[in-house]
Amino acid sequence: MRRILAFVGLLGLFSCETEITDFKTENLSDAVVVYGEMSNLAGPYTVRINYTSGYSPFDPTQFQGQSIPGADVRIVDESGAAISLKEIQKGMYQTPATFIGQVGKKYQLKIMTPDGLAIASTWQELTKPVDLKSFESTYSNAEKVEEMHFNVRASVQDARGQNDYYLVKRQDFIQFLTTCPTPPAPPAPVPICYNKCWQAVQNTQPILADDAFLDGREIAMSLASVPYDDFTEWFVQLEVYHVDQSTHQFWKRQEDQRTLGGGIFDKVPAQIIGNLTCLNKPERQVLGYFMVAGKSKQRLFIDRYNGIPAASYQKLVNYVDFKKMRYVESPLWDCRKAAWVPYNVGLTLPVY
Repeated sequence: MRRILAFVGLLGLFSCETEITDFKTENLSDAVVVYGEMSNLAGPYTVRINYTSGYSPFDPTQFQGQSIPGADVRIVDESGAAISLKEIQKGMYQTPATFIGQVGKKYQLKIMTPDGLAIASTWQELTKPVDLKSFESTYSNAEKVEEMHFNVRASVQDARGQNDYYLVKRQDFIQFLTTCPTPPAPPAPVPICYNKCWQAVQNTQPILADDAFLDGREIAMSLASVPYDDFTEWFVQLEVYHVDQSTHQFWKRQEDQRTLGGGIFDKVPAQIIGNLTCLNKPERQVLGYFMVAGKSKQRLFIDRYNGIPAASYQKLVNYVDFKKMRYVESPLWDCRKAAWVPYNVGLTLPVY
C-alpha cells in the first residue's frame, strides 16, 4: 500500500510540472523603454527608445522590443538651452559631436513620441569625474595553462567628506589570429593576408562601488582576471562614472535581481523603475534610465608575450597548437570575414 501511495505521489509531482495552466504575467508591451547617458567627455551621446515586449511562449520575436522612430528627443540644461538629437537609425537618437556636458550643470532628457507621449527624466547634475588612481596587472603562474592568468587591479581615490558612488563599465579588446591560405602558384601575385583582428566581447554587467566606511580612502574595484590562454594582445578598458545615489541604487537593484540564486530568502523579482516618467499620461509606464555623470576612461595593455617564464610559454605554445586556435581548418585571407569569431570588430583597435 505504501508503494502505491508513493507512486501516486510521484505522479502528482509530474503533473504539477507539466500541467501548469493558470500562469499569468502582466503584458507591458505598451510600456516605453528609454536608455541614454551623457558625460563630460566628447560625444556624441546616444538615446535608445523602444516598447517592451509582450510575453508569448510561442513567438520569440515578442522579446525583441519594438523601436520607436520619429520621436522628438532633446537634452535641456538648467538655463533652458536645448540640444536636439538626430535619429541615426530606427529608435536610436544621437547628439551632435560638438555637444559636450559641463561639470556642475543640471540636465534633463525630454521626449515627445509620435503618438503624443511626453516623457521626461528627473534633473541630474553632471558630477566631477574621478580618475583611476591605479590600474595594473601581474602574471600569476600555475602548473596548468588553464590556471595561468593575469590579476587585474584598479582603484579610485575617494574625496573626503561627501557620499560618493561609482559605476564602472569594463570592455575587453582581445586580439585573435587566423591562418593564411596557401599562396597561389607563381607567377600569380600573392594576395595580402590580413590575419590579425580584434574582438570586443560584450559585457553588460557594471561594477558598483561606494565610499561607505571608506570615506576619503582608496577604493579597490573588483575585477575579473585575464586568462593566459594565448599570447595575443589584450586590452582592458575601464570607464569610471561618478554617479549620484539614485543612479547607483538603480543599477544595484538591477544587479541584485540578475544575481538571484533561487533561494527562499532571495528578493522577489520586480520591475525596476528608473528616473523617467510620462508627463501627460502618468499611468503609462516608462522604464529605463537617463544617466548624467562625470566620466573618465583608461586602457590597460596586458602583455601576454614578454616577461613570461620560458617553461610556461612553451606550455602555452603546445596548448595553442593542441586547441587549434589559429583556425588552421578555416584558412582566410581577411580576418574581418571570420564570422565564427564572436564580436569581431575588425583590423583596428576601436578608438579610445
